[in-house]
Amino acid sequence: MLHAVVGLQFGDEGKGKFVDYLSSKLDGVARFSGGANAGHSVQYKNTRLAFSQLPATLYGKDLYVCQGALISPKIILKEIKQVESMNNGAKIHIDPRCHIVLPIHAELNKASEAYKTNNKIGSVGIGIGACFEDKANRHGVRLCDAIDINTLKEKLLFLWEIRKNQINNVFNGSLSLDFEQTLSELHEQCMKLKPYFSFTNKDIRKKLNSGEKILLETSQATFLDNGFGSYPFTVAYPTLVQNCFPLIGIPAQEIHVVGVFKCYMIRVGNGPFPTEISSHLADYIRKKGNEYGTVSKRERRCGWLDLPLIKQAVELNGVTELAITNVDVLSELDEVYVCVDHQHKGEKICCDQSMLHFSEVEPMYRSFDGWTKLKNKYINKNELPENLIKFLKFIESYIGIPIKYISHGPDREHTIIDEAIYTLNNSSCL
Repeated sequence: MLHAVVGLQFGDEGKGKFVDYLSSKLDGVARFSGGANAGHSVQYKNTRLAFSQLPATLYGKDLYVCQGALISPKIILKEIKQVESMNNGAKIHIDPRCHIVLPIHAELNKASEAYKTNNKIGSVGIGIGACFEDKANRHGVRLCDAIDINTLKEKLLFLWEIRKNQINNVFNGSLSLDFEQTLSELHEQCMKLKPYFSFTNKDIRKKLNSGEKILLETSQATFLDNGFGSYPFTVAYPTLVQNCFPLIGIPAQEIHVVGVFKCYMIRVGNGPFPTEISSHLADYIRKKGNEYGTVSKRERRCGWLDLPLIKQAVELNGVTELAITNVDVLSELDEVYVCVDHQHKGEKICCDQSMLHFSEVEPMYRSFDGWTKLKNKYINKNELPENLIKFLKFIESYIGIPIKYISHGPDREHTIIDEAIYTLNNSSCL
């Protein structure tokens, strides 16, 4: 059966922690979309690692990078070395049909953002959007193309001329990359990746047919989806979990989905953010919650929890249970606020309407008494401060989905699990 971890906000919800935790109970982890712009951090005791290409787990599992994911060769080679140095028995499988994020894609990305001036999206500048453009326009370069130096040179030269012309003549930039050096380095890097090539669609289908369990790691979060998110301030591709089927190459089937969200909202880069906090409190949350991008290192914008968005994300992804993170960050505040409705020009509106003019949405709040500083360890959620329990119960009632996991710190062990909701003995879920 398929299981999945999805982000219910604008990203950086703490998905990596739950990919790592849940992977211990499953047979493999698959990443099927996105590229090195999606960073997931995992911490266990004194070990903290960041992943942006490989599935985020410290356990020795079958790790799949499926054809829908984009590959930055230099970055994934570094992560492979990092994983293999742990000697945990992990086996890495990379689909040779994955498209390569090239250095010229990053150059184009930066030139495009500079050209847009005040209309910048807030891209991290890695080149993900440009790579997706080339894939859609059918002149992208795949891993399998880079194994033969002559094939690679032919394909790269064709793409190079197009993108160089754009950088220099459309965006008034300047391309400083050397073609021959890029060609040589790319070929060398991809030859190092060749031993990991595998048709991941067949591998995963075989595991599923034999009754094994696969965990799906989504890259970006729900409201960065380029269809249902805060367009145009989104990524260049769909992020909803059901996109896994064509991107992996398996038939549609049931997925048990864990939706992860923080007890407040964050956002990296530009774009509307109705519940954003403009006072010094945002700095307090940012510092206490270490709200800085895993990949970009940029400061994350902070705001109050937006429950209409969370409920919409639950419905879009078919979420079956919830994981809430960073409840320790809001401890010791006198009051905590939660958005319970969206208004536009004085009228309540649904989330589908909100996304049509998200910059004009007015949040309607409900306040909660704050909770005391949390302990380092809890056996069950009933040990939590009373005001935090009230806060969590309200969220469950509003969304209509149980909170199974409560994270109160970055470490794997800083997690309360409500085993009364589901058990591992249940064949259909975790």
